[in-house]
Amino acid sequence: MNPEVSIIIPVYNSEAYIAQAIESVLNQTYSNFEIILVDDASTDSTIEVARSFQDKRLKIISNKQNRGVSYGRNCGIKAAKGNWIALLDSDDWYAPERLEKLLLVANQENADLVADDLNLISDRESQPWSTLLQEKEQRSSLVRLIDPVEFVISDRPNPINAKRNWSFGYTKPLMRREFLLQHGIDYDETIHVGEDYVLYLECLRHQARFALVPKAYYYYRTRVISLSTRKPTEYLSDSCAITNIFIDREIDSQNNPELLKALFENLLVYRKRLAYYLVLEAIKQKDIAKTVKQILDNPHTLGDLLSKFVNILQKRFMSIIESKKSNEINFSVASAKE
Repeated sequence: MNPEVSIIIPVYNSEAYIAQAIESVLNQTYSNFEIILVDDASTDSTIEVARSFQDKRLKIISNKQNRGVSYGRNCGIKAAKGNWIALLDSDDWYAPERLEKLLLVANQENADLVADDLNLISDRESQPWSTLLQEKEQRSSLVRLIDPVEFVISDRPNPINAKRNWSFGYTKPLMRREFLLQHGIDYDETIHVGEDYVLYLECLRHQARFALVPKAYYYYRTRVISLSTRKPTEYLSDSCAITNIFIDREIDSQNNPELLKALFENLLVYRKRLAYYLVLEAIKQKDIAKTVKQILDNPHTLGDLLSKFVNILQKRFMSIIESKKSNEINFSVASAKE
């Protein structure tokens, strides 16, 4: 009998984390699954750790050379036998009931993709510091469907001084394998950031039903060393390129004018944000001519820079005030003891 779910785990040099990831799957309350671990030519003991698990549901594919996470996921999907594809990054893990809960919703909603909220947890911590939906200030208790326009808007960067934006592209949905095969959708191996976002949006463009469960069963480790530490200019340049690709597809198809509008609006925000970081980059390089040119080409960056400067001053001022209050309290306590 074929498994109902195929869990794809692309892995590269994750010896410190992979055991927890595998254990979290083996400890699921739902047991009809297979694990396909795709090792991307690791140079540490990742493979040895993985092979220490004596479970017939665990299959290991070893790449002879490093090809990237998208290649690894595509390898896993091609080898999968399950009706559902589940994603798991090698440094993350599942709550025990995750597969059971998501499969239940998938069947109830007749979904093609079903995702849950994410527990956001810092490396070496035992408790999440927040969840994706909490960071987005969305606290609905109901399962709901995400449409392509809402999905695209969720990826729109926040203002310069705002906290990090957690888009729906960060989620790790179960995906109906037949839907992916029917529409010829797989991971784009030419991009190295936002690969999940691209695949989910392509599914939505093909009328996928994307159900979002408001409870978090996935533990997303927020590590300091990750793709998110890339230079903002690189990340934003890639975001512009990806958005332009989808704009061209929507112009050709003429299927969803609201989606096209949302994509254009995202592109405008990405370009403005990119211009701001190009100015910052020039300032850090102490290149006066380049800084002036960037500002003249993009005068709106002056307002962003001023806002950033004011924000820094406010934080420093509040820090001084808090420090002064603390010193006064300590002095009062010391005086009272005397």
